[in-house]
Amino acid sequence: MTTYRRIVCCLDFSPQAETAFGTALELAQGDQAELILLHVVHAGAPQLPGEKPGAARRLSREELRDRLHQEMEARYLQKTGGYPAKVRLRRGLPSVEILDELAQSGAGLVVMGAEGLSGVGLFLLGSVAERVSRRSPCSCLVVRRPAPA
Repeated sequence: MTTYRRIVCCLDFSPQAETAFGTALELAQGDQAELILLHVVHAGAPQLPGEKPGAARRLSREELRDRLHQEMEARYLQKTGGYPAKVRLRRGLPSVEILDELAQSGAGLVVMGAEGLSGVGLFLLGSVAERVSRRSPCSCLVVRRPAPA
């Protein structure tokens, strides 16, 4: 089985991201790999969990970055059980920013949820997971949530 030195996990605060995070953490712990938790802020999408897309406009870039970092810490870093992980925040088109992070970090694996935008957003923008998996310089693991029992 392949072992990885660096794993990037793409997170958007969704239930699918929770599943991807659990998988990435387990793989990183098993391989003793560096774990990078990546969130991409995309214009037009909610920038803060549970808020409308424009709600973050009243915040400075620094305030938005701090709030997103706090959210990443609360949702993900506190669940690592002490396993070291780095948080990376980027701004732009998710697939472009993810691919750039993969290239810059030298990741051996990217882990992401299977579901993201739906409806018109998916039709117009395409699937981030699909775009990343087609162009990724490293292995790509697309994680699905377990089916309801």
